[in-house]
Amino acid sequence: MPDPQPISNRQRKIMERQAERNREMTAAKRAETRTPFREAELQFLSRHPPPDYSKALDFRQPPDLLLADPKIKQVPLRKQMGQLSELFGVQPPSTTVHKNEYAYLHEDHPGLIYIPNAFTPSAQRTLIKACLKNYSQHPNKSNLDTHYLVPDSGIWRLHENVFTGVQSLEDPTVYVQRKAAGDANAGGYGSDDDDDNADDNDDDHSKGKVNLEKDKSASSAQPRKKSKPTQRSVRTLVPITDGTPAVPDHIPKVDPEPSAQVPILPPAQLVRRMRWITLGYQYHWPSKTYHFDQNAPFPKELSVLSKAVVEAVNGVGPFPYPSEDFVAEAGVINYYQLKDRLMGHVDRSELNKDAPLVSFSLALASHM
Repeated sequence: MPDPQPISNRQRKIMERQAERNREMTAAKRAETRTPFREAELQFLSRHPPPDYSKALDFRQPPDLLLADPKIKQVPLRKQMGQLSELFGVQPPSTTVHKNEYAYLHEDHPGLIYIPNAFTPSAQRTLIKACLKNYSQHPNKSNLDTHYLVPDSGIWRLHENVFTGVQSLEDPTVYVQRKAAGDANAGGYGSDDDDDNADDNDDDHSKGKVNLEKDKSASSAQPRKKSKPTQRSVRTLVPITDGTPAVPDHIPKVDPEPSAQVPILPPAQLVRRMRWITLGYQYHWPSKTYHFDQNAPFPKELSVLSKAVVEAVNGVGPFPYPSEDFVAEAGVINYYQLKDRLMGHVDRSELNKDAPLVSFSLALASHM
């Protein structure tokens, strides 16, 4: 091939100006579709320039630093959560109060009640193990069930077998097979299917999230079924009526089709691709609503934990709710890798807007 003709300085400047205009137009177009919340969130995700965290609220600060903000109040809990459930663990005594005897409120966010250090490391390990090993089993569904023939015992057991030497990577039964055989265009539950503020043009996408007829998915030993070709799945925009999302009765809640393009991976790598598990009433991510005809048993210990939090905070915030009326019926377990993040969103799928929404954050620090 002949060498390309060199361009003049004038042509180069014209190309650079055009590229700059294209970048500005793209940025303006993206900005038109963003909410003020999304714009504020992106300020903390910026790489260049680095984000300014001076206005961010970090509840991990010592109490005296937190309470220097006049909008933050420390309030005593009605009951010690360790007395309500042993899964919270026994906290070491402090010079003032036990670590889980108080909570923080913020004047600008009525209804937000933050309880620091509710779990001991031992209690966290117990719950993290249950999230990985027990709650990830069928009939609870995960993002992996869209594309893979996940065994009823889940992925963790296969990973455990390989790690302990019970099975070898030479054993083909440790590899979970795909559901689809030849559909290259099928979509599925991806990184931002459960993200209310997804923006495909932004960097560092969240890699997923952790809110039935009994789903007896086929094991990896069963033959794979061919799926019909389909267009790539598009996330549904759901109309909001009186603050409650609703899918019209004549529109079925269709789950994404499996894709034949997902890789066959060893269990240790496939576990890292597990982003969420739905508990109780199964959640339909595209429409942001629940499958009320698909209900798996809700874990008893998580129900006890949630009820204990509601009992401990009842009357603490501006919206009291009697714990005897609280029943945990649905939930999502989100799994995060080190670089993952949860996009800002609003939980508005619940029918009872008066009942508290309880969230637990669990993490184990790694040691070098």
